[in-house]
Amino acid sequence: MASVLLLTAAFFVMPLAVSSEKSIGSANDSQNGAYNTTELKAFVESAVAYAHENGKDKALDEFSNKTGSFVQGNLYIYAYDFNGTNIAHPFKPDWIGKDKINQTDSNGVPYIRNLIEVARGGKGFTYFIFPNPAHDNKDEFKIGYAMKVDETWWLGSGIYVSCP
Repeated sequence: MASVLLLTAAFFVMPLAVSSEKSIGSANDSQNGAYNTTELKAFVESAVAYAHENGKDKALDEFSNKTGSFVQGNLYIYAYDFNGTNIAHPFKPDWIGKDKINQTDSNGVPYIRNLIEVARGGKGFTYFIFPNPAHDNKDEFKIGYAMKVDETWWLGSGIYVSCP
């Protein structure tokens, strides 16, 4: 099932998400917790600006705060260094300080490595399967966006593409 979902999304969703940046869902979905790729990019860009303005330590504290300003509905910021070590996560505090470079999704996609690669290039999208806590941790297709803060660390976030 996950493979079918991934294949379907790869052919039908990726062009919408990357090329035209249209919403995944209806126009009013962001009020219901669903976001489009334009909002996802803006959210990560605002977090990078916050890190530049406030410094790494303060930013990492804020990004790890599950009631902080970088948790908005289903969107939240996570941070990694370029070696694959998680350095901030509001919902997985047990990941902080852990090497996640070899983390793969249910299809074996090395999503942390892929996020690192797009962040090394400055910014970009990648795609993977991840458990969606809003749907009983069911594996769902996720569009991830990562952006370099500086030469040592990067930030990311993502949106789910839920199938009815």
